Amino acid sequence: MSDEQQTPAATEGRDWSELIAAILLGIAAVLTAYAAYYGALAGGDALLTYTQSSRTTADANGFYNDYSQTYSADQALFLQYQLLVERGDTDTAEVIKDTMFSEALTTATDAWLALPEGEGPPTPMDTDEYVIEAFDTAEQLTAQADAEFDEAHKIDDQGDNFDLASVYLAISLFFAGIAMIFKGPGTRRAMLVVSLLAIFPGLQAIAKGKGWL
Repeated sequence: MSDEQQTPAATEGRDWSELIAAILLGIAAVLTAYAAYYGALAGGDALLTYTQSSRTTADANGFYNDYSQTYSADQALFLQYQLLVERGDTDTAEVIKDTMFSEALTTATDAWLALPEGEGPPTPMDTDEYVIEAFDTAEQLTAQADAEFDEAHKIDDQGDNFDLASVYLAISLFFAGIAMIFKGPGTRRAMLVVSLLAIFPGLQAIAKGKGWL
């Protein structure tokens, strides 16, 4: 039967199929653009946050190096101080303590000397009073870098969900686009159903990307 000889029912069915296909194409196209836009944003935000985490880690490492240098210097000075004390040269030992000890080592040494003999830790560096600010700063920055890395990973996962949504929506666009190529109404309906069904996981992936699920 030619196109001119198609029954009104067949023509009406084809018109409805074309309308549904157009609606599905429009919905899928809009959602694809939406997913692509937010996926690009997520990718950029994840990169920036990863970069910030790397910078914070570098800052933390710098403070750890400062701490290590201070600790090593204090350890050497205290060893020299203690050797002089044990030799009985307390005057020279006090000069080293007063002029060369760091503030943290001086505070810790005073507290360590005030402890009953034999009850304290082996050196002032092992006491609670020995506090180097660079170490505390390094610990804080390390925790901050870890939090920034976790946030970047979360944003990256959101971007992956938007990419997944684009895949499902591309499938929806494909089946809606080819549906009208087929003359059989059953085949057209099957194609449109597949197109419609592909939209739902796409919507779910978008919702996950936005943090709604």
